[in-house]
Amino acid sequence: MRSVLLVDNRGLFREVARAVTRRTDCRVITAGNGTDALSIARREKPDLIFLDAEMEGMNGVDVCRVLKADKQFAHCPIVIAGGGEKERQEGKRAGADGFLPPEFAEDDFFETLRRHLNVFARDAARSAVTWSITFWRDGLQHEGTIRDLSRGGFFVQTPVEQPIGARLEVSFQTPVDKPVRWVVGEAIVVRLGREPDNGLGCRFFQLSSTSKANLEECLRLLAPEVAAS
Repeated sequence: MRSVLLVDNRGLFREVARAVTRRTDCRVITAGNGTDALSIARREKPDLIFLDAEMEGMNGVDVCRVLKADKQFAHCPIVIAGGGEKERQEGKRAGADGFLPPEFAEDDFFETLRRHLNVFARDAARSAVTWSITFWRDGLQHEGTIRDLSRGGFFVQTPVEQPIGARLEVSFQTPVDKPVRWVVGEAIVVRLGREPDNGLGCRFFQLSSTSKANLEECLRLLAPEVAAS
């Protein structure tokens, strides 16, 4: 599981932290000041760090400068949010890998997440399941287990490696209602899972009207708030 460290002392990342937890499989780590950020980063070794440029005491540029001087963080992307042109120029000299404006939108944040970690935000909440799925690519049949599901896609745990962007034919049953219904269609791989949950994060690409209806009914029975989101 990828981890993201969010560092600020004025609530800059409060709402986006909830969104990351809700819409991705990333683990969110937080720090309330620059000093704590350094110790937490060295202990947790996050995959991506966001820093508030305007923190009191040790600000985001200061933290970036210290981390980038540490060889274990030389290749860890660090993004600085807020501040003006002065902080931006200082951040570049400190080695920052990206910047967000003071009033950044959630979409800007998730685009940064995608660019640096190849993590795609889900369009809808997911419901945890443990169902068998069969999928095909280039005529080869594979098996896996769906671990979570939404109207937009699913995560399948499988030892079979597939590249991001691969198009799969998929087929699975929705065993929460009777008669058992089928969802059959196509999906695209948008994310690769890491140990211990190796697998594929997929978005539905093409579903028949029957499969869409079966999926909606399944989600309604699993969790009404998911189907209504």
